[in-house]
Amino acid sequence: MEWRGYTGKIINVNLDKNKINLSKQNYNDIKKFGGGLGINIKLAADLFEPNIDPLSQKNYIIVGAGPLVGTITPGSSRTVGTSKFPATGAFAYSCGSMSFGFNLKLAGYDNIIISGKAEKPIYLLIWDDHIEICDASTIWGKNIIKTHDILSKKYESCGTIAIGQAGENLVYHSLALIDRVSTFGRGGLGAIMGSKNLKAIVAKGTNSISIAHPKEFTKIYNRLFDRIKNYPHKESWHSLGMLRSLPIGMLFKAAGQKQKAKQCSERVYLNQLKRRRIACPSCPMGDKDILNLEQSDSTNLIHYATSIINPFLMFTDLNGLNYNHEAILAHDMCNKYGLDYMMVAALLDYCTKLFKNGILTKENSGIEWNTDITTLVHIIELITYKTDFGEILSEGINKLIEFYKGTSEKLPNVKGLDVIFDPRLLHLGTMEFEQIVNPKGSHVASGGSPTYIGTGSSIEKFKSHFNRMGIPSFAFENIFTPPLPEMVINVGCLTRYAEDWYTILTSLGLCARAQINRFYGLESVTKLYNAITGFNTTSEDLRIAAERTWNLLKLMNMKENFSRKDDIFPKAWFNPLKFGNKYFKLLDFFGKTIITPEIANKLLDDYYDERGWDKITGNPTKAKINELELNSFI
Repeated sequence: MEWRGYTGKIINVNLDKNKINLSKQNYNDIKKFGGGLGINIKLAADLFEPNIDPLSQKNYIIVGAGPLVGTITPGSSRTVGTSKFPATGAFAYSCGSMSFGFNLKLAGYDNIIISGKAEKPIYLLIWDDHIEICDASTIWGKNIIKTHDILSKKYESCGTIAIGQAGENLVYHSLALIDRVSTFGRGGLGAIMGSKNLKAIVAKGTNSISIAHPKEFTKIYNRLFDRIKNYPHKESWHSLGMLRSLPIGMLFKAAGQKQKAKQCSERVYLNQLKRRRIACPSCPMGDKDILNLEQSDSTNLIHYATSIINPFLMFTDLNGLNYNHEAILAHDMCNKYGLDYMMVAALLDYCTKLFKNGILTKENSGIEWNTDITTLVHIIELITYKTDFGEILSEGINKLIEFYKGTSEKLPNVKGLDVIFDPRLLHLGTMEFEQIVNPKGSHVASGGSPTYIGTGSSIEKFKSHFNRMGIPSFAFENIFTPPLPEMVINVGCLTRYAEDWYTILTSLGLCARAQINRFYGLESVTKLYNAITGFNTTSEDLRIAAERTWNLLKLMNMKENFSRKDDIFPKAWFNPLKFGNKYFKLLDFFGKTIITPEIANKLLDDYYDERGWDKITGNPTKAKINELELNSFI
């Protein structure tokens, strides 16, 4: 058949045999799972064996881009990676942006499946019809920024996925970067690539994506672009980026930390740190940052960040950092080495508590412990190269907890990943709750629900947002029936639909960040999808494909013995959080009710109920499996 939107081709790379071949997309799979995230999960379910070692040759890396990627659809740059991740032991996915997915599609491919292990360091080159396993001996040992610069200079106008020294050394929580900017693979994708001697993947495409109904597509695109162009807050998004949605300076101010609040203020960012903003292909918002940091030796550090809020969050997490330039320096080191900066900050904070309690000492760790930038830089080096105490830290939270039994409550985590959004600071919305139930553990996205960062809204605004997300009207009653009436919203029920909406966006290849997904709704993305592909898909078809994808991901992890026992609210959440000179309790989204363990468990019950899953096991029921035609995967 002639594909539109999709290319219809999958690259299969067997590194054991040093062989490459192409296979065709299955039309029925596309109809049932969509593309991007959906087809990645379907391919994974067909290939993976249960209970494999994530760093063994039996693990696969699957990379994909959805049917809207490669077109001019605003914000259509999503790249999805799927594998079994070493930090958690879960089958999971990770998403990134920038130009890799765009180039992969223009080269003529929807997905890449990588298996085995190369005998020596290699990188994979995809340049239209030319696909080659190339020698990487000259770039092995180099950091991600240098690796990207070398490859992009050699191939020009290309997209790269690259790892640094942390991935080469199999640090469990290492990740990759796309185009040296966008994080890709929280939970250990960097280590998986390193275990395969895969330093990088380069994609360069010079073709175009065929669109089935160009006139209809142009009409939809023009209406969409006009909405974005006339959006009243567009200029502030252009100016501030993600700092507009999460004003970290205000968090410090609320906590009584005036000095840190000033250093994370909009004024300091705009006047002292921001060099310029960069955008993904087809994105009219431009939310990535290039920062310019003047150093003490009169040189300038040019730092690439998926957002300024990332180094600012590092500043938030570590009390020993006194200046924003220290946080940016540490974040830059993490990016270059391919370390998850959030995990590094969490490990340092955890170890600080262990030192204060006398559990860790200089004698048993080899470190003169402090929380300042000098200690942090030293720890980053130790983790990256797995030397001395860094070898323990390189295996992440689970290893530390195993090593120092009885101390787990000092490090809130979900499935071995550090908590990103602490609901004691932000209240319990879907973003915070979804960290608990997602198979991959704590992460940063749950799909544009109206509870995203910040409290308060009217019921009517909630309903309008629900309609945009494509939540069925029959679900409203459950969503507006929380454990206690004063809570207003049942985030357990709502999270199910936030996940579905996120899955739809990511399967199509659309950005889930607030400043772009606000312009999309289920109805509009269905029209775009049909105009591009020529299919006659309904909104309900897309919603069911997303639900099928999520259930299949859950079934894969059920085979890994994950269940409700792993969907646990960290005990620390039920105690007040000291931030600055103030204490914050775990409250519902509207800040009216203290969330107790009993209420938390009821919200979990309601989430499983809304998903059609068993409340005891937390896994899909036979009825749900039959309904979604997933029987062959049990």
